[in-house]
Amino acid sequence: MKAPQPRTQLIVWLVLAGVGLGLFFSGEFRDVPLPLGWFGTFLFVVAIWFSVDAVHRIPHSDAEAAISPGEWQAWIGVAFVGAIIVSSLLEAHIFLPHVPIGQNPDASKAGESIGTLFVAWWVLAYVLKQRWAGKILTDERDAQIDLAASQWGRGATAFVVIGIAVLLGFSDTERLQQFSYPYIAQMLMTSLLWGLWFDQLIAAILYWRDRRTVSE
Repeated sequence: MKAPQPRTQLIVWLVLAGVGLGLFFSGEFRDVPLPLGWFGTFLFVVAIWFSVDAVHRIPHSDAEAAISPGEWQAWIGVAFVGAIIVSSLLEAHIFLPHVPIGQNPDASKAGESIGTLFVAWWVLAYVLKQRWAGKILTDERDAQIDLAASQWGRGATAFVVIGIAVLLGFSDTERLQQFSYPYIAQMLMTSLLWGLWFDQLIAAILYWRDRRTVSE
């Protein structure tokens, strides 16, 4: 029996990676009497590794060349940072107890899950850079898009930080007592992730708009 083409394998493994993320969120944050969270994490990591192998073996095509490396990286960043933000928001309640993070076992598990997403993102980005070895990865257009996206990202971060400051500044004493220091730290980290996600999203949109303008 002939094995599927690398491009088909990549699609299959990416779909399985998405299923793994879905199982991870379902198992970790819902009362399901099955180890779906653990199995989802395992499936996600395995699928990402096999996706990396498929990326190596996929032959270059005109369709791939039409999308610049910067745009590829931006869309991948949108997906991964978005997943990390969702995970951080769903796990925020874990940090409400007034205990240091090092003494909170649930916080350690949450950190491992988020760390897994970061590692998978880094591995996929590194493999794509190896695939594009010998090509010009950045030029003046990339610099302009990166500058514009970073400005939007900083603005988004500042907006969220100001929102947190207003929330804390105008909350009554009883409500402030509900917010532990680890919880506030988690909110600040999430605000940085939001800025990064917005940065990646704006970059992806600018690349896409520029590519559509050139093709017309």
